[in-house]
Amino acid sequence: MKVNDAIGGAVLVAAAAAIALYARTLPTIPGQQYGAAAFLLVVAAGLAGCGLVLVAQGVRNRASAPMIEVAGWMRRPRSIFALTATLLLAVVYILFSEAIGFIPTSAGILFCLFVILDARPLRAFAVALVVTFVIHAAFYKLLRVPLPWGILEPFAW
Repeated sequence: MKVNDAIGGAVLVAAAAAIALYARTLPTIPGQQYGAAAFLLVVAAGLAGCGLVLVAQGVRNRASAPMIEVAGWMRRPRSIFALTATLLLAVVYILFSEAIGFIPTSAGILFCLFVILDARPLRAFAVALVVTFVIHAAFYKLLRVPLPWGILEPFAW
């Protein structure tokens, strides 16, 4: 489905506003100049900037293209499967990350997504592990976001 950039941009700006409003509710960390909200505010600013650029492009191109058009990829079963799997795996993370833990859940989800998108299994496994540990280090160590340990609680560092 092809949606005019103005519509997509407006959705991004609205999402950025919601993220920024939510980030303001997060508690600060005593003794730190930044807290959990810092990363979310940076993401919200980036989304808002991109959204405004898309709105400008969409308004400029509105006469030459329809507002909504069904794209070819939506007719391919493999693409619909990949989209559905992505959404379902996000729900799996929400439901099971607390019990299983961030590291195994995230690595498993990334591995599944990479394989669904035709990555070689060995490479997908390696990249999923590396990306999971980089994300964990960024959030847990640098931003001090409490990520769930789950089954790895005895090995928490």
